[in-house]
Amino acid sequence: MNSSAPDGFDVINVVCRYFQFCDAKDFDGMRSLWADVVSVDYGGVFPLEGQVEADALKRTMAEVIGPIPLTQHMITTPVADVEGDTATVRFHLEALHHHPGLGKDERTTDWTMYARGVIGLSRTPDGWEVSSERLSVVHQTGNLDFVNAVAQHAATRDPAADR
Repeated sequence: MNSSAPDGFDVINVVCRYFQFCDAKDFDGMRSLWADVVSVDYGGVFPLEGQVEADALKRTMAEVIGPIPLTQHMITTPVADVEGDTATVRFHLEALHHHPGLGKDERTTDWTMYARGVIGLSRTPDGWEVSSERLSVVHQTGNLDFVNAVAQHAATRDPAADR
């Protein structure tokens, strides 16, 4: 590992910004952090896998996460390894998702996912960009069909009514 402190800080900052943009539903901000093609593996909890064009990833993120009124992605214990112009950030993730329109019981309105994540980054002339993402889900609570339930809810109801 040839990790320098400034590079390590920079790549961890990109990962933190990524989750901040996600929770703010800033999909343009998320897109600004990705390479043109990103290798993704979300451990089966998100409908994309493999080599994905960043614009398609942005559209899918907006379709899946956009209708969820409250998300909070919390990362802990980030560790950065930088080798030249490539970097890897490993972390633990707790991701809370809440949609009050799915019912009155938190077993239907909430989904929390616990995972181990690895984000690969590449250095460009403009800074670091995300080139790969992998999540390994270790535990889930609440509505394990949350993503599908939100999609069905969004298809049948005005999302503004749930806010």
